[in-house]
Amino acid sequence: PFFQLTPPSTLGLNSLTAPTPPPPPPRTIKAAVLDSDYSPKRSSRNEPRETIMLSGCDYNHWLIVMEFPKDPAPTREQMIDTYLNTLATVLGSMEEAKNMNAFSTTTYTGFQCTVLEETSEKFKGFPVVLWVLPDSYIDVKNKDYGGDQYINGEIIPCKYPTYQPKPRKESRSVSKRYERRKDGPPAGQYRPKQAASPS
Repeated sequence: PFFQLTPPSTLGLNSLTAPTPPPPPPRTIKAAVLDSDYSPKRSSRNEPRETIMLSGCDYNHWLIVMEFPKDPAPTREQMIDTYLNTLATVLGSMEEAKNMNAFSTTTYTGFQCTVLEETSEKFKGFPVVLWVLPDSYIDVKNKDYGGDQYINGEIIPCKYPTYQPKPRKESRSVSKRYERRKDGPPAGQYRPKQAASPS
């Protein structure tokens, strides 16, 4: 049998290329934020993440989480001073910093403040700042953001349960061994070494 080949120039363009698939439907995201919400200390990626909008999250109330050294760990007063100095640097005065909404030194280490979203970006330049996050209600019914309130220098403790680290206790066996070393061995159990007799 005789087969006649069709020259390539006579073939249609569609016969040489595969059909282009339709573009995927756009992903619906309720609210997307970038990794710029985090301190550069934690991440440098610019990948979008899907987030859930919580009650009270208005991008005017912010939670500034800080990371302090463990050894030696700062006192509660030193942490509060750091919160105030950080906020004063961003706002321009200590008087403005005294309007800090609330803070914590136990459940988390950081403070809460009310600033514009553009102003919140300034916190990310501090080495001690770990996270800059939109704040949300801890008590939706009472529209309470939680934390120990700070009103004109007066601290009003948080009315919600907070984490209080407990000091480590030595075990009984360790304590007893320490007492034995401190008081010496019981009477009758200590025998001095005898000098070796000359041979």
